[in-house]
Amino acid sequence: MRKYLVLALACSSGLAAAKPKASTTPKPKPVTLNPNDKPKPIDIKDKLSKLDVYKDELGNFYVSPNPSFGLDMEDANTLVFFGDAKALYQQRVIGSSLQDGNHWTWNVWAPRAKGASTATIELVPDQSSLMCRVKDGKRMLTHLKADEAKAFFEHATFYPVLWQRQAKFLARDDDGVYYYVDELREEYGGNGFHIYAGMKGSMKELPMTNVVSDSAGDLYATKTGQLKIIAGSDGTAVWVKGGKKIELTVLNPLDNRYLIYRDLGIYGQLGAVCDDL
Repeated sequence: MRKYLVLALACSSGLAAAKPKASTTPKPKPVTLNPNDKPKPIDIKDKLSKLDVYKDELGNFYVSPNPSFGLDMEDANTLVFFGDAKALYQQRVIGSSLQDGNHWTWNVWAPRAKGASTATIELVPDQSSLMCRVKDGKRMLTHLKADEAKAFFEHATFYPVLWQRQAKFLARDDDGVYYYVDELREEYGGNGFHIYAGMKGSMKELPMTNVVSDSAGDLYATKTGQLKIIAGSDGTAVWVKGGKKIELTVLNPLDNRYLIYRDLGIYGQLGAVCDDL
């Protein structure tokens, strides 16, 4: 699909029959999504000499392995960070490559990179950039000098991936009322569903009273109504309230990432590049 080597972030296998290899970076642990809470920091002191620091004009910082890191891509993929001068979060690397020994390309998860499947960080001598949207062009990145990077590392704290949830279901009615369900990602145990409903920009989380998932479909019961998702290729869904059924138009979450992660107004900081868009 793309020329980049697709690699997942390193994680332990969880198989009882085989002891997993030691990981150089701790596996992220679940955190509550209170913006005042943060996961425990990652200790990367032994890697700092092999990391470069870049800055954009908005004051965002990007940390990446420098070319001397070599082609240990599994390890390198865990050392791409984004944030401000104090707190930087590990990025979910979707694809990566190192060309000519000095040209890193990172394709990272960025749901606010409108019109693109990922954001692209290109680190080339004197031409480093971030691409969030094709129509907006590239955001140029400035490479910090050795003494500047050293001073930066003295005050920066590195954290695991901040965002732990993923979209599961999206639909709307004919009046523009959206119904959205998200869940914890698999590496955090899955399930943990949240359901939201409302007009774009004013959606509210609905306290759930029951969740059912079987061969007939999914049902999310709340105090104000029930979202029924019927299994099958047609992917139909209805909202049931007080005995009244409202048929919904089911939308593909992947095709509506920007709508979900920005326009619906549900989420705040994701800790991902292009967060400001």
